[in-house]
Amino acid sequence: MPAFLAIFLVLALTLSLLYFILKDFGIITPKQRTIALVALVLFGVFAGVYSYFQSKSDKNDMMLQTAFLRGQSLECNGVIINRENFNLVTGTLSFIGKKDGPMNNIIIPLDNCKIITQENPEEPVSRNLEEELQRD
Repeated sequence: MPAFLAIFLVLALTLSLLYFILKDFGIITPKQRTIALVALVLFGVFAGVYSYFQSKSDKNDMMLQTAFLRGQSLECNGVIINRENFNLVTGTLSFIGKKDGPMNNIIIPLDNCKIITQENPEEPVSRNLEEELQRD
């Protein structure tokens, strides 16, 4: 939500400055002003929607990375990912099979992964982590 508010404030400030500059020069007509306002509002709405979904995706990726680094296993397109057989490449958000392992040089993107729930009730790490990320 803060990202949406920041985008809205920047657009509002830009619009008001543009309006006063063009008004002083007498360049803008009421029809042009209306078209510009509608275009900028639509741009702001699209930017806000994109920002919301990107933030949601980033939180999910962070949750998956943290779970992997804590030693939990992930399931990605039917393949079990764990620290014993894979390395996490944060630059590309993908897993690469470790050398001398059964999944040598296999590349699997992080996008399609899910945390495998643990049978042990003593360590509800993924649930606590997910709740913590939802509060942000």
